[in-house]
Amino acid sequence: MGSNSDSLPYQASSTDQIGELHVAMRRLMAAEDQSAVAAVAVETATAILDFPFSVFWEATDSELKAVTISEPLREHVEAPADPGKVMRHEHGSWLWKQYESDETQRVLVSEEKAASDAPLHGGITVPLAEYGLLTAGTDERAEPTERETQLADILGKNVLSTLERIERERELKRQRDNLDLLNQIVRHDLTNHLQTITGRAELLRDQCSGDALEHVDGIQESSQSAAELLETAGNLATVMRQTDWETEPVALGPVLSSVTEDITATYTDAQVTVLDEFPSVQVQADELLSSVFRNVLTNAIQHNDSATPSVVVDATDDGDVVNVIVADNGPGIPDEQKRTVFERGEKRPDSEGTGVGLYLVRTLVDAYGGDVWVEDNEPRGAVVGLTLPKAADDA
Repeated sequence: MGSNSDSLPYQASSTDQIGELHVAMRRLMAAEDQSAVAAVAVETATAILDFPFSVFWEATDSELKAVTISEPLREHVEAPADPGKVMRHEHGSWLWKQYESDETQRVLVSEEKAASDAPLHGGITVPLAEYGLLTAGTDERAEPTERETQLADILGKNVLSTLERIERERELKRQRDNLDLLNQIVRHDLTNHLQTITGRAELLRDQCSGDALEHVDGIQESSQSAAELLETAGNLATVMRQTDWETEPVALGPVLSSVTEDITATYTDAQVTVLDEFPSVQVQADELLSSVFRNVLTNAIQHNDSATPSVVVDATDDGDVVNVIVADNGPGIPDEQKRTVFERGEKRPDSEGTGVGLYLVRTLVDAYGGDVWVEDNEPRGAVVGLTLPKAADDA
Protein backbone atom coordinates (compact mmCIF):
# COMPACT_ATOMS: atom_id res chain seq x y z
CA MET A 1 0.00 0.00 0.00
CA GLY A 2 1.44 3.34 -1.11
CA SER A 3 2.14 6.26 1.17
CA ASN A 4 -0.78 8.28 -0.20
CA SER A 5 -3.36 5.59 0.56
CA ASP A 6 -1.84 5.11 4.01
CA SER A 7 -2.22 8.79 4.84
CA LEU A 8 -5.78 9.30 3.61
CA PRO A 9 -7.69 7.59 6.45
CA TYR A 10 -5.62 9.46 9.08
CA GLN A 11 -6.15 12.78 7.31
CA ALA A 12 -9.91 12.23 7.21
CA SER A 13 -9.92 11.35 10.89
CA SER A 14 -7.87 14.46 11.70
CA THR A 15 -10.28 16.68 9.78
CA ASP A 16 -13.25 15.19 11.62
CA GLN A 17 -11.56 15.74 14.97
CA ILE A 18 -10.80 19.39 14.23
CA GLY A 19 -14.35 19.85 13.02
CA GLU A 20 -15.69 18.42 16.27
CA LEU A 21 -13.46 20.81 18.22
CA HIS A 22 -14.77 23.81 16.27
CA VAL A 23 -18.34 22.74 16.97
CA ALA A 24 -17.48 22.38 20.65
CA MET A 25 -15.95 25.87 20.77
CA ARG A 26 -19.15 27.39 19.40
CA ARG A 27 -21.22 25.47 21.93
CA LEU A 28 -18.94 26.52 24.77
CA MET A 29 -19.28 30.17 23.75
CA ALA A 30 -23.05 29.83 24.18
CA ALA A 31 -22.88 27.94 27.50
CA GLU A 32 -24.31 29.84 30.47
CA ASP A 33 -23.50 27.54 33.41
CA GLN A 34 -21.14 24.77 34.51
CA SER A 35 -23.68 22.05 33.80
CA ALA A 36 -23.85 23.04 30.13
CA VAL A 37 -20.05 23.24 29.91
CA ALA A 38 -19.68 19.78 31.45
CA ALA A 39 -22.13 18.29 28.95
CA VAL A 40 -20.23 19.79 25.99
CA ALA A 41 -16.88 18.67 27.42
CA VAL A 42 -17.98 15.05 27.90
CA GLU A 43 -19.71 14.76 24.54
CA THR A 44 -16.76 16.29 22.69
CA ALA A 45 -14.14 14.21 24.48
CA THR A 46 -16.08 11.07 23.59
CA ALA A 47 -16.48 12.14 19.95
CA ILE A 48 -13.01 13.44 19.05
CA LEU A 49 -11.08 10.71 20.85
CA ASP A 50 -13.50 7.86 20.22
CA PHE A 51 -13.14 7.01 23.92
CA PRO A 52 -16.48 5.74 25.26
CA PHE A 53 -15.95 6.50 28.96
CA SER A 54 -15.77 10.27 29.47
CA VAL A 55 -16.46 12.06 32.77
CA PHE A 56 -16.56 15.61 34.11
CA TRP A 57 -15.48 15.45 37.75
CA GLU A 58 -16.44 18.32 40.03
CA ALA A 59 -13.83 19.13 42.69
CA THR A 60 -14.56 19.82 46.35
CA ASP A 61 -12.10 20.08 49.24
CA SER A 62 -12.40 16.35 49.93
CA GLU A 63 -13.26 14.57 46.71
CA LEU A 64 -13.85 14.45 42.98
CA LYS A 65 -17.47 13.72 42.12
CA ALA A 66 -18.69 12.62 38.68
CA VAL A 67 -21.39 15.12 37.71
CA THR A 68 -21.60 14.38 33.97
CA ILE A 69 -20.81 11.05 32.32
CA SER A 70 -20.92 9.77 28.76
CA GLU A 71 -23.80 7.62 27.57
CA PRO A 72 -21.74 4.39 27.18
CA LEU A 73 -20.65 4.72 30.80
CA ARG A 74 -24.15 5.04 32.21
CA GLU A 75 -24.90 1.32 32.04
CA HIS A 76 -21.93 0.71 34.33
CA VAL A 77 -22.91 3.39 36.83
CA GLU A 78 -26.69 3.71 36.94
CA ALA A 79 -27.42 0.13 37.84
CA PRO A 80 -31.10 -0.73 38.61
CA ALA A 81 -30.07 -2.04 42.03
CA ASP A 82 -28.36 1.23 42.91
CA PRO A 83 -29.97 4.05 40.85
CA GLY A 84 -28.42 6.81 42.97
CA LYS A 85 -24.86 5.60 42.60
CA VAL A 86 -22.34 8.37 41.91
CA MET A 87 -18.71 7.81 41.03
CA ARG A 88 -16.29 9.45 43.46
CA HIS A 89 -12.57 9.67 44.10
CA GLU A 90 -11.52 10.83 47.54
CA HIS A 91 -8.74 13.24 48.39
CA GLY A 92 -5.41 11.43 48.04
CA SER A 93 -6.59 8.85 45.48
CA TRP A 94 -4.68 8.24 42.25
CA LEU A 95 -7.19 10.39 40.29
CA TRP A 96 -6.90 13.17 42.86
CA LYS A 97 -3.15 13.20 42.25
CA GLN A 98 -3.84 13.55 38.52
CA TYR A 99 -6.11 16.50 39.35
CA GLU A 100 -3.42 18.13 41.48
CA SER A 101 -0.75 17.65 38.80
CA ASP A 102 -2.24 20.55 36.81
CA GLU A 103 -1.23 19.03 33.47
CA THR A 104 -2.86 16.78 30.90
CA GLN A 105 -1.58 13.21 31.20
CA ARG A 106 -1.97 9.75 29.66
CA VAL A 107 -2.71 6.94 32.09
CA LEU A 108 -3.16 3.19 32.20
CA VAL A 109 -5.94 2.15 34.56
CA SER A 110 -6.11 -1.13 36.45
CA GLU A 111 -9.43 -2.56 37.60
CA GLU A 112 -8.84 -1.60 41.23
CA LYS A 113 -8.34 2.03 40.22
CA ALA A 114 -11.68 2.36 38.40
CA ALA A 115 -14.66 3.96 40.14
CA SER A 116 -17.12 1.81 38.17
CA ASP A 117 -17.29 -1.68 36.69
CA ALA A 118 -16.65 -0.32 33.18
CA PRO A 119 -13.90 -2.22 31.30
CA LEU A 120 -11.56 0.78 31.56
CA HIS A 121 -7.88 0.28 30.68
CA GLY A 122 -6.44 3.54 29.26
CA GLY A 123 -7.31 7.18 29.53
CA ILE A 124 -6.43 10.86 29.52
CA THR A 125 -6.85 13.20 32.49
CA VAL A 126 -7.27 16.94 31.97
CA PRO A 127 -7.18 19.11 35.15
CA LEU A 128 -9.52 22.11 35.09
CA ALA A 129 -8.03 24.23 37.90
CA GLU A 130 -10.31 24.53 40.93
CA TYR A 131 -13.35 23.45 38.91
CA GLY A 132 -12.43 19.78 38.61
CA LEU A 133 -11.17 17.27 36.09
CA LEU A 134 -12.12 15.99 32.65
CA THR A 135 -11.29 12.35 31.92
CA ALA A 136 -11.67 10.29 28.77
CA GLY A 137 -11.25 6.52 29.06
CA THR A 138 -11.01 3.61 26.64
CA ASP A 139 -11.41 -0.14 26.94
CA GLU A 140 -8.39 -0.70 24.70
CA ARG A 141 -5.34 -2.13 26.47
CA ALA A 142 -3.00 0.56 25.18
CA GLU A 143 -1.79 3.93 26.30
CA PRO A 144 -3.49 6.83 24.47
CA THR A 145 -1.44 8.44 21.70
CA GLU A 146 0.34 11.77 21.85
CA ARG A 147 -2.10 13.25 19.32
CA GLU A 148 -5.09 12.15 21.39
CA THR A 149 -3.49 13.77 24.41
CA GLN A 150 -2.96 17.02 22.50
CA LEU A 151 -6.60 17.09 21.36
CA ALA A 152 -7.79 16.49 24.90
CA ASP A 153 -5.50 19.26 26.16
CA ILE A 154 -6.89 21.74 23.60
CA LEU A 155 -10.43 20.83 24.61
CA GLY A 156 -9.53 21.19 28.29
CA LYS A 157 -8.03 24.66 27.84
CA ASN A 158 -11.19 25.85 26.12
CA VAL A 159 -13.42 24.27 28.76
CA LEU A 160 -11.39 25.96 31.51
CA SER A 161 -11.54 29.30 29.70
CA THR A 162 -15.32 28.98 29.44
CA LEU A 163 -15.70 28.11 33.12
CA GLU A 164 -13.63 31.15 34.07
CA ARG A 165 -15.68 33.36 31.74
CA ILE A 166 -18.94 32.15 33.32
CA GLU A 167 -17.58 32.80 36.80
CA ARG A 168 -16.49 36.32 35.82
CA GLU A 169 -19.90 37.04 34.34
CA ARG A 170 -21.62 35.71 37.46
CA GLU A 171 -19.43 37.88 39.68
CA LEU A 172 -20.04 40.94 37.51
CA LYS A 173 -23.78 40.34 37.67
CA ARG A 174 -23.59 40.02 41.45
CA GLN A 175 -21.67 43.29 41.65
CA ARG A 176 -24.13 45.03 39.35
CA ASP A 177 -27.06 43.77 41.41
CA ASN A 178 -25.40 45.03 44.58
CA LEU A 179 -24.75 48.41 42.97
CA ASP A 180 -28.37 48.56 41.85
CA LEU A 181 -29.56 47.94 45.37
CA LEU A 182 -27.10 50.43 46.87
CA ASN A 183 -28.01 53.03 44.26
CA GLN A 184 -31.73 52.64 44.98
CA ILE A 185 -31.29 52.82 48.75
CA VAL A 186 -28.93 55.79 48.70
CA ARG A 187 -30.93 57.79 46.17
CA HIS A 188 -34.24 57.12 47.91
CA ASP A 189 -33.06 57.87 51.45
CA LEU A 190 -30.87 60.84 50.62
CA THR A 191 -33.54 62.36 48.41
CA ASN A 192 -36.03 62.16 51.27
CA HIS A 193 -33.54 63.77 53.67
CA LEU A 194 -32.76 66.58 51.23
CA GLN A 195 -36.44 67.26 50.69
CA THR A 196 -36.86 67.50 54.46
CA ILE A 197 -33.93 69.93 54.72
CA THR A 198 -35.29 72.09 51.92
CA GLY A 199 -38.79 72.13 53.42
CA ARG A 200 -37.60 73.09 56.88
CA ALA A 201 -35.32 75.77 55.49
CA GLU A 202 -38.32 77.25 53.71
CA LEU A 203 -40.23 77.34 57.01
CA LEU A 204 -37.29 79.09 58.69
CA ARG A 205 -37.21 81.73 55.96
CA ASP A 206 -40.44 83.30 57.24
CA GLN A 207 -38.89 83.69 60.69
CA CYS A 208 -35.46 85.02 59.72
CA SER A 209 -33.89 88.25 58.50
CA GLY A 210 -30.44 89.71 57.91
CA ASP A 211 -27.52 87.33 58.31
CA ALA A 212 -29.81 84.49 59.39
CA LEU A 213 -31.68 84.75 56.09
CA GLU A 214 -28.41 84.43 54.20
CA HIS A 215 -27.70 81.20 56.09
CA VAL A 216 -31.12 79.87 55.12
CA ASP A 217 -30.38 80.71 51.49
CA GLY A 218 -27.07 78.86 51.82
CA ILE A 219 -28.81 75.79 53.21
CA GLN A 220 -31.28 75.73 50.34
CA GLU A 221 -28.57 76.22 47.72
CA SER A 222 -26.46 73.45 49.20
CA SER A 223 -29.48 71.17 49.40
CA GLN A 224 -30.33 71.87 45.76
CA SER A 225 -26.73 71.19 44.68
CA ALA A 226 -26.67 67.95 46.65
CA ALA A 227 -29.95 66.82 45.05
CA GLU A 228 -28.59 67.53 41.57
CA LEU A 229 -25.32 65.73 42.34
CA LEU A 230 -27.28 62.76 43.68
CA GLU A 231 -29.29 62.55 40.48
CA THR A 232 -26.17 62.83 38.33
CA ALA A 233 -24.35 60.18 40.38
CA GLY A 234 -27.34 57.87 40.08
CA ASN A 235 -27.48 58.34 36.32
CA LEU A 236 -23.73 57.77 36.08
CA ALA A 237 -24.09 54.54 38.06
CA THR A 238 -26.75 53.43 35.58
CA VAL A 239 -24.46 54.26 32.67
CA MET A 240 -21.47 52.43 34.17
CA ARG A 241 -23.53 49.24 34.54
CA GLN A 242 -24.43 49.21 30.85
CA THR A 243 -22.94 46.40 28.78
CA ASP A 244 -25.06 46.43 25.62
CA TRP A 245 -26.29 49.95 24.94
CA GLU A 246 -29.70 50.17 23.31
CA THR A 247 -30.97 53.45 21.90
CA GLU A 248 -34.35 54.37 20.49
CA PRO A 249 -36.03 57.33 18.79
CA VAL A 250 -36.67 60.13 21.32
CA ALA A 251 -38.55 63.34 20.52
CA LEU A 252 -36.03 66.14 21.06
CA GLY A 253 -38.40 69.11 21.54
CA PRO A 254 -40.41 67.84 24.55
CA VAL A 255 -37.26 66.70 26.41
CA LEU A 256 -35.35 69.94 25.81
CA SER A 257 -38.40 72.08 26.65
CA SER A 258 -39.02 70.21 29.89
CA VAL A 259 -35.41 70.59 31.01
CA THR A 260 -35.23 74.33 30.22
CA GLU A 261 -38.50 74.92 32.10
CA ASP A 262 -37.21 73.02 35.15
CA ILE A 263 -33.91 74.90 35.12
CA THR A 264 -35.72 78.24 34.81
CA ALA A 265 -37.95 77.39 37.77
CA THR A 266 -35.03 76.15 39.88
CA TYR A 267 -32.59 79.01 39.21
CA THR A 268 -34.85 82.04 39.51
CA ASP A 269 -31.89 84.45 39.58
CA ALA A 270 -30.70 83.28 36.15
CA GLN A 271 -32.02 84.17 32.72
CA VAL A 272 -32.64 81.23 30.41
CA THR A 273 -33.49 82.16 26.82
CA VAL A 274 -34.68 79.84 24.06
CA LEU A 275 -33.84 81.45 20.71
CA ASP A 276 -36.40 79.67 18.60
CA GLU A 277 -38.91 76.84 18.68
CA PHE A 278 -37.15 73.51 18.95
CA PRO A 279 -37.26 71.39 15.78
CA SER A 280 -39.89 68.66 15.71
CA VAL A 281 -37.52 65.74 15.21
CA GLN A 282 -36.52 62.52 16.89
CA VAL A 283 -32.95 61.71 17.87
CA GLN A 284 -31.36 58.37 18.59
CA ALA A 285 -31.00 58.31 22.39
CA ASP A 286 -32.63 56.86 25.52
CA GLU A 287 -34.36 57.92 28.73
CA LEU A 288 -31.20 59.64 30.01
CA LEU A 289 -31.20 62.28 27.25
CA SER A 290 -32.73 64.78 29.68
CA SER A 291 -29.72 64.30 31.96
CA VAL A 292 -27.44 65.44 29.13
CA PHE A 293 -29.24 68.79 28.75
CA ARG A 294 -29.80 69.22 32.49
CA ASN A 295 -26.09 68.85 33.29
CA VAL A 296 -24.99 71.22 30.54
CA LEU A 297 -27.50 73.90 31.58
CA THR A 298 -26.84 73.49 35.30
CA ASN A 299 -23.11 73.69 34.70
CA ALA A 300 -23.54 76.93 32.71
CA ILE A 301 -25.45 78.56 35.58
CA GLN A 302 -23.65 77.21 38.64
CA HIS A 303 -20.21 78.26 37.38
CA ASN A 304 -21.29 81.65 36.15
CA ASP A 305 -19.70 84.70 37.80
CA SER A 306 -21.96 87.33 36.21
CA ALA A 307 -24.39 89.33 38.36
CA THR A 308 -27.21 87.81 36.33
CA PRO A 309 -26.24 84.44 34.83
CA SER A 310 -27.54 84.24 31.29
CA VAL A 311 -27.91 81.06 29.26
CA VAL A 312 -29.09 80.87 25.65
CA VAL A 313 -30.38 77.57 24.24
CA ASP A 314 -30.80 76.86 20.55
CA ALA A 315 -31.37 73.73 18.47
CA THR A 316 -31.17 73.38 14.68
CA ASP A 317 -32.02 70.60 12.28
CA ASP A 318 -28.94 69.93 10.16
CA GLY A 319 -29.80 67.04 7.85
CA ASP A 320 -28.84 63.74 9.50
CA VAL A 321 -28.10 65.38 12.84
CA VAL A 322 -29.45 67.97 15.26
CA ASN A 323 -27.16 70.59 16.76
CA VAL A 324 -27.94 71.90 20.24
CA ILE A 325 -26.07 74.98 21.49
CA VAL A 326 -25.91 76.19 25.12
CA ALA A 327 -24.13 79.54 25.46
CA ASP A 328 -23.45 81.33 28.75
CA ASN A 329 -21.96 84.66 29.89
CA GLY A 330 -19.69 83.17 32.56
CA PRO A 331 -15.90 83.15 32.87
CA GLY A 332 -15.41 80.74 29.98
CA ILE A 333 -13.07 77.74 29.81
CA PRO A 334 -9.32 78.09 29.10
CA ASP A 335 -8.12 76.68 25.79
CA GLU A 336 -5.98 74.03 27.51
CA GLN A 337 -9.09 72.65 29.25
CA LYS A 338 -11.49 72.69 26.33
CA ARG A 339 -10.51 69.15 25.30
CA THR A 340 -10.32 67.66 28.78
CA VAL A 341 -13.25 69.27 30.58
CA PHE A 342 -15.50 66.31 29.64
CA GLU A 343 -13.11 63.69 31.00
CA ARG A 344 -13.69 61.86 34.25
CA GLY A 345 -12.85 63.99 37.27
CA GLU A 346 -12.13 67.12 35.20
CA LYS A 347 -13.99 70.34 35.96
CA ARG A 348 -14.04 74.06 35.26
CA PRO A 349 -11.26 76.10 36.88
CA ASP A 350 -13.71 77.79 39.28
CA SER A 351 -15.58 74.60 40.17
CA GLU A 352 -15.65 73.01 43.61
CA GLY A 353 -17.68 70.06 42.33
CA THR A 354 -16.70 66.53 41.34
CA GLY A 355 -16.60 66.91 37.56
CA VAL A 356 -18.94 63.95 37.03
CA GLY A 357 -21.69 66.00 35.35
CA LEU A 358 -19.81 66.80 32.15
CA TYR A 359 -18.23 63.35 32.15
CA LEU A 360 -21.75 61.89 32.17
CA VAL A 361 -22.64 64.18 29.27
CA ARG A 362 -19.69 62.94 27.20
CA THR A 363 -20.41 59.28 28.06
CA LEU A 364 -24.05 59.50 27.04
CA VAL A 365 -23.47 61.51 23.88
CA ASP A 366 -20.79 59.04 22.78
CA ALA A 367 -23.21 56.17 23.41
CA TYR A 368 -25.81 57.92 21.22
CA GLY A 369 -23.26 58.23 18.40
CA GLY A 370 -23.02 62.01 18.72
CA ASP A 371 -20.40 64.56 19.71
CA VAL A 372 -19.92 67.32 22.29
CA TRP A 373 -17.45 70.18 22.34
CA VAL A 374 -16.80 73.59 23.93
CA GLU A 375 -15.71 76.91 22.45
CA ASP A 376 -15.54 80.57 23.45
CA ASN A 377 -18.63 82.78 23.53
CA GLU A 378 -18.59 86.46 22.55
CA PRO A 379 -17.97 88.81 24.26
CA ARG A 380 -17.35 86.36 27.15
CA GLY A 381 -18.42 82.97 28.38
CA ALA A 382 -18.50 79.48 26.94
CA VAL A 383 -20.53 77.68 24.30
CA VAL A 384 -21.21 73.96 24.69
CA GLY A 385 -22.29 72.28 21.46
CA LEU A 386 -23.92 68.90 21.08
CA THR A 387 -24.45 66.96 17.87
CA LEU A 388 -27.04 64.19 18.09
CA PRO A 389 -27.88 61.76 15.27
CA LYS A 390 -31.46 61.87 14.11
CA ALA A 391 -33.52 58.68 14.31
CA ALA A 392 -33.74 56.70 11.07
CA ASP A 393 -37.33 57.80 10.42
CA ASP A 394 -36.33 61.48 10.62
CA ALA A 395 -32.95 61.30 8.91
